[in-house]
Amino acid sequence: MGRPKADERVTAELASRGLRATRQRVGLLRLLRRTRSHPTAAELHRVLSREQPNLSLKTVYEILDSLVTAGLASCVTDGGEPYRYESDPTPHYHARCRVCGRLYDLAVNLDGQIRARSPIPEGFQVERVAVTIVGRCPRCHRAF
Repeated sequence: MGRPKADERVTAELASRGLRATRQRVGLLRLLRRTRSHPTAAELHRVLSREQPNLSLKTVYEILDSLVTAGLASCVTDGGEPYRYESDPTPHYHARCRVCGRLYDLAVNLDGQIRARSPIPEGFQVERVAVTIVGRCPRCHRAF
């Protein structure tokens, strides 16, 4: 029921970033906005293909790339793990369980402290700071 208003907002966001509001883009960004689980492209494809059966995984990757480039989504990766996506625009970091792979948002902003304590090359322009803390989530910790 709330989908038309959500679609209008998503359509306006896409237009404001110079992206056409295709059915696939609107559906994917709407889905990404609804979730807090940091899904992979394959997970997003699996859910979205229920309402758009002709949607290919390749198209999902292309749309995600365009959303990341436009600043409407971000890609969370940690060396060799599958890329995970989110649309939370607020500055935050992540904690990743090394057993189950779940990502948790951390509402902290240490950018200034990290920049002040890290030797950054002369003239280097920092665009963002990404921090992922790796460990075991409570569920996996109890299981081992």
